[in-house]
Amino acid sequence: MPSGIVLPGPVPADVGIVAALPIEVAPLIERLKGVRRFRGPRSTVVEGELHGRVVALIVTGMGRKRAQAGADLLIAGHRPLLLLSAGYAGALDPGLQRGEIVVPDRVVNVEGNSFEITTRPASAQGRRSGTLLTVDAVARTAAEKADLRRIHGADLVDMETSAVAAFAAERGTRFASIRVVSDDARSDLPREVLTITGETGGVRVGATFAAIWKRPAVVGDLLRMREQAMDASDRLAAFLEETIRSLG
Repeated sequence: MPSGIVLPGPVPADVGIVAALPIEVAPLIERLKGVRRFRGPRSTVVEGELHGRVVALIVTGMGRKRAQAGADLLIAGHRPLLLLSAGYAGALDPGLQRGEIVVPDRVVNVEGNSFEITTRPASAQGRRSGTLLTVDAVARTAAEKADLRRIHGADLVDMETSAVAAFAAERGTRFASIRVVSDDARSDLPREVLTITGETGGVRVGATFAAIWKRPAVVGDLLRMREQAMDASDRLAAFLEETIRSLG
């Protein structure tokens, strides 16, 4: 860039979206117009327009600390009128189906803290609500999911939302969560998912080759997971677009 040229900074956003994994929001980013990227030392904020609304989006990686840091960055730079925690969630309620959109009305964490969600987008009419539990490790097996439901009375589980909800409450920012069910309550995820996926959502190549060497059938499992994840992301993007369009 030639010296002396100052590019315009971030603009106030109508919606700020915090997601953990690139795959969760890739289809939504493709729908944005006039995209600009603000690259930081750890995260990149994507800014664009959709249906006349300014959308600012950050992919943080997995976990509460990363999600809170991302929410802080979004609020500091773009001051969104509405902050959304969006992405995948595992079902704890056996009645939830993979690919179903859930708009929680309550968020809890493993420490027993509870966060009521008072903002419910107009697009959520007719969609499932319920309690979303935030944990610090992937709930991989049906038995683990059943235990979490019994102990916490939650309907679905993720690893980020309670941190974003708490931060939004501290800053007085309107908050909502939108989740798409990535795995149902009765199914186990492949055990290899715990070792081949990094905290930022990237695939650990060495660990992946080792897993394939030990259990060649894992290839089919991972391909199915990838296909299901992409379908979930498409469903999430469509609902987020509907939500943004319906904002008053």
